[in-house]
Amino acid sequence: MTKNKGLNKIILLGLRDLFTEETIEPQTDYGLFLIAQRISEEKEDSNSDDDSVIKYRLKIDHIDYAINLKTGKEFSTAKGYTPSQKQRFAIEKEVGKDDYEKMMNWLLNKIPSLAEEYRNN
Repeated sequence: MTKNKGLNKIILLGLRDLFTEETIEPQTDYGLFLIAQRISEEKEDSNSDDDSVIKYRLKIDHIDYAINLKTGKEFSTAKGYTPSQKQRFAIEKEVGKDDYEKMMNWLLNKIPSLAEEYRNN
């Protein structure tokens, strides 16, 4: 009799919010086709190699397409960005990718005075 191997675990990282012009209907299932890259793999502790579980971490890059499973209609989505991602894009746009780290270090040193100015306004 063979041992039943444990199920491996996939942990999704990255994309959290999507935007769409589509109305999301109640009691309707939607399919999302994710594009993701494996960023790590780790074995969970177990007594035997035969039933060990592997945890894969995948970073979602984008949604290739979304579909209303009731109607079969595909619809478009756009990736949502976190405030820190928006900040990064704005800084890179203003000073360029080469100076991004210098600008971030400069900003980090200014946090106390910027926080004080924020609280006062």
